[in-house]
Amino acid sequence: MGSRTKSREHHWWPVGLQKYWTDKNGDVSWIGPEEKIGKKRAKNRKIAYKSHGHTMLRGSAWETNFECDFLSADNGISTVLRTLLGLKPLGRTPAEFFGLVTLLLRRDRHLHDMCKFYLLDEETQRKLLLLLFSLLIRSPGNRSRFEAYPEVFGMPPDEEVGKANMYQRYKIASELCETGPIANQYFVLIHSPLKKFIFGDGSLDWLTNGLVACRIDGRALVPLTPHLCVYFCASRTIRPKWNCASVSAAPWMVNWINDITQIYSRDKLFFLGKPPKLNEEFRRQQFREHSRNTDRLIDMLDEVAGTNTSARQTNETCF
Repeated sequence: MGSRTKSREHHWWPVGLQKYWTDKNGDVSWIGPEEKIGKKRAKNRKIAYKSHGHTMLRGSAWETNFECDFLSADNGISTVLRTLLGLKPLGRTPAEFFGLVTLLLRRDRHLHDMCKFYLLDEETQRKLLLLLFSLLIRSPGNRSRFEAYPEVFGMPPDEEVGKANMYQRYKIASELCETGPIANQYFVLIHSPLKKFIFGDGSLDWLTNGLVACRIDGRALVPLTPHLCVYFCASRTIRPKWNCASVSAAPWMVNWINDITQIYSRDKLFFLGKPPKLNEEFRRQQFREHSRNTDRLIDMLDEVAGTNTSARQTNETCF
């Protein structure tokens, strides 16, 4: 292997996404576990990056920089988001609005009933999936997990091991996103026009571990903008008619998603507007996760995707 580029500042949160989080002055704000707030001008490209974060074996004859591997995902951000924001949730027309009002009077309503369904074209589906993988794999949360692999053998964490695993996972993900099967995949677009999502240095990722077996199988929950979060699931047991649902999130759902983001984050939570209220998980300043891959909100989103059909027979996921 030889070096393909000499870039130094490697962003784990693309500049193309950061612009959606800027305030009227062009600043992006964040808060740490000790409630210290910081902000920087987005156009200066000095936010959410790590020097030589994607350079392996630096200084040796085998030095390799894989920052350019993320260019395909990063360059497609504007196109992907333009498409997603155009997939409006239920209730944006008079007829749909009155239908929602009637539905809200029912005690047995489900999240599935509140959604509008779409069929993403193959190009959009593959680009969106690649973007999600790029955010998950290069996040500080996954970097920390990859670096800790030597601990299994009684050795200290190793930054080079982390980079090698990041490079390998993303290479597999890129190939699967470009040419792999996509029939068993589902996206839920969670819109919040008023209350805002937060983005952290870690995300709910029950997805990238499946790449070791060279398959896309699992779940992920990733906020893309302050007003849009994407839930993705893939299962070998579903063959949906639609591959995308769009829903307007109630305030309780946004709070729930933001609490999940805090669980998986350690050092920074990015926000637009009012700073989020910090929970105890984030205050611990550790990359934490669910003890088991289960959460009641995820069950509700799985119901929308058709992977948790049994839940529709109970009142457990009614709201």
